[in-house]
Amino acid sequence: MSKFLLGVLLWCSLIFSGAVSADPIGSPAADFSAQTLGGQAFQLSALKGQPILLKIGTTWCPSCRTQAKTIDKVRPFLVENGVRLVDVFIDETARSVERYYRAGGYKKADAIILDNGSAYEQYNVYVIPRVLLIDEDFNIVRDGGDLSARQLKSLVTDMVEGR
Repeated sequence: MSKFLLGVLLWCSLIFSGAVSADPIGSPAADFSAQTLGGQAFQLSALKGQPILLKIGTTWCPSCRTQAKTIDKVRPFLVENGVRLVDVFIDETARSVERYYRAGGYKKADAIILDNGSAYEQYNVYVIPRVLLIDEDFNIVRDGGDLSARQLKSLVTDMVEGR
């Protein structure tokens, strides 16, 4: 799928959809496998037992860049609370993702994923960025669009206090 077509579809979905979440809160997270930026095999369920912040987006999306900056601001808080950051890039090349991290000055995620369509399909992605919090039991705690730093910290606090 071309970036232009993907962009048009995502933009239209923002206009015509009222909800972001396809999976109800509390339901098991959808598992997927893909390759990391470094070429290793990745399985989301391998992180079961740890809280996960899953961000699905692209390199060219302005809201995705803003969300990346927000996550960078709270990164020490996430690390302190044992939250693993998984950054999934839809329809991107390794080169474009490397350029994105370098040009934006973003801190690298614990796992940087080049989606082969698996995450896109499993999570029925139609809005980006898609930001999910997944608890240690691999259940969805939050599924929606972008978050402020305050909202993210509050949600993570609630999630880890419920351990």
